[in-house]
Amino acid sequence: MARQTAMNSPAQGQLIMALRWQGTQLASLLQPLTKVTYRDDLSTIDFMPSKDTAIIFISEVDILSGGGYRRRVVKFRQSVNISSSASSDVSTVDAERLMVMVQNTPLTMQHFNGLQKFVNIDLGLTVIPVQSLKDTATLLSRMVRSETKIKSNPFRIKPREQSNPDQQLLASLTATVPGLGGQKARALLKRFGTLHALALAPREALEEVVGKAAGASVFEFFNGVA
Repeated sequence: MARQTAMNSPAQGQLIMALRWQGTQLASLLQPLTKVTYRDDLSTIDFMPSKDTAIIFISEVDILSGGGYRRRVVKFRQSVNISSSASSDVSTVDAERLMVMVQNTPLTMQHFNGLQKFVNIDLGLTVIPVQSLKDTATLLSRMVRSETKIKSNPFRIKPREQSNPDQQLLASLTATVPGLGGQKARALLKRFGTLHALALAPREALEEVVGKAAGASVFEFFNGVA
């Protein structure tokens, strides 16, 4: 039986990255944006922009290769503790917030809704869509920088007892979608009810709630179009 693994917390202001990413295109894109430390003990975790945020990355290739990524996401969910627990058969690390970063491109758009339902509804994890590796690097570096702004950092604020994964993701959208603030994010949640409904909403419906510019940004965020 494997003992629960105790990881050293990432130092503030740096991105912890799995060693398997060293020398990749994403690593090169991150180099001028933020300090990166590579670790070989992250198990299924790809990135940790803060000590309490764990991220797994599902690439375009992963999605197009079939449903194999589902097993990896389930293992990620099982191997990361969101609360203290006893030792188990799976080596685990501690994190308060689990996120699944997904490449949503023109080639994967048809698979996105099913993936989102599996990750967000079935597993209760937050889905963060990105279009390219450049977008991924930019978002990760922003998450690291926001670590120094604890009060205003949506990735660090603990959800209230009555919150749900949809509300958590809408909080993160305010930091990643241009023109979308907290008030507009709440308006979207009130109008569409769930993240799944929001992701399926046509551009015109989004624009009716938050205006043309913000509505277009939200639509592009979920649908991977410019």
